[in-house]
Amino acid sequence: MRVSVLGLVVLMAAGCGGTAPLLAEGDPPVKVGAIISQTGVYAALGDDMEAAMRLYLDDHGGRLGERPAGLVVADDAGNPEEGQKQARRLIEDEGVNVITGLLSSPVAESVVKVAGRTPVVIANAGADALGGPNVFRVSYTNRDHGYAAGRYAAERYGKEGVVLMASDYSAGVETLRGFAEGYGAQPLKRILTPYGRVTDLEPYFARIPPGTKLLYAFYAGGEAVEFLKGYRQHASEIALLGCQNLTDEDVLRAVGREAEGITTVGMYSPALYNPDNAAFVARWRAKTGRNPSAVALQGWDAMRLIDRGLAANGGMAAVGELGGPRGTFRLDATHNPVQNWYVREYQNGVNRIIATIPPRQE
Repeated sequence: MRVSVLGLVVLMAAGCGGTAPLLAEGDPPVKVGAIISQTGVYAALGDDMEAAMRLYLDDHGGRLGERPAGLVVADDAGNPEEGQKQARRLIEDEGVNVITGLLSSPVAESVVKVAGRTPVVIANAGADALGGPNVFRVSYTNRDHGYAAGRYAAERYGKEGVVLMASDYSAGVETLRGFAEGYGAQPLKRILTPYGRVTDLEPYFARIPPGTKLLYAFYAGGEAVEFLKGYRQHASEIALLGCQNLTDEDVLRAVGREAEGITTVGMYSPALYNPDNAAFVARWRAKTGRNPSAVALQGWDAMRLIDRGLAANGGMAAVGELGGPRGTFRLDATHNPVQNWYVREYQNGVNRIIATIPPRQE
């Protein structure tokens, strides 16, 4: 039976009570399988994620953990069944050592089911239930994403008059649930729109009740573009607080000034001030001519975690803290990030940081 290099260290350490060297003389090159959306509603996000992963490899001499490494990319088309099919192909036919990428939660859930001993590094999907001994995440859980926004909303806008609106799939539903927990008060209404099937949101904006003071929304990719257009047309008199994805750079390229003045809560912005981010943004701009998205940063950090895991005794579970463009973060016991969150206001082409939300305390 073939056991992936990254997974082997985890299994050996668990089985004998110690750690084993990850690298061995004559080991073959590392193969990283990236399952992303090259077509479908998240195709623009997939482009950024792949570009960041390739940029990381270029910047590190095509090596991960001091070994030659290559990237094998597969298109999930935003479809869970296709994602699962591609995962099997990458593991059984391509012989990849680790799977990463995974933009949407439904795709990630389907891939984790068939990954077996092959480690999975989730670079974006936030489904709360995703996890396992060989599953690691560099993005966030949906609950944490919403919870941070709810904490901020309660302090900034007060605990009354909020309406929640999202696309009706796991990321949207769980993010709204997390918001309500962090907010600490009952929202006026929850409005869910059919995932991936609605372009005219006017009937849903019409459901917003009188007296609404704040609208919190979760939409990503092409759906975020349609939401922002609808908000400007039908609800612009209501204050808007959005998820990170609502004004991520892929959306901003499509909507331009429609996003001006909108506030969102996320774990990254190109405007973050630290040396690692300055270097990352400069490198990304030199390559692409534009600012990096949060998804690009997550793709970069997925490769960085794999790199560090290959070099560490104990694999990725033993990496500890990671410094980088978003600031320092670590993985908790369930392999999910513990990190700062940032309140960003879109001003003159940049998601400027206006507040920092520290990690929640359990």
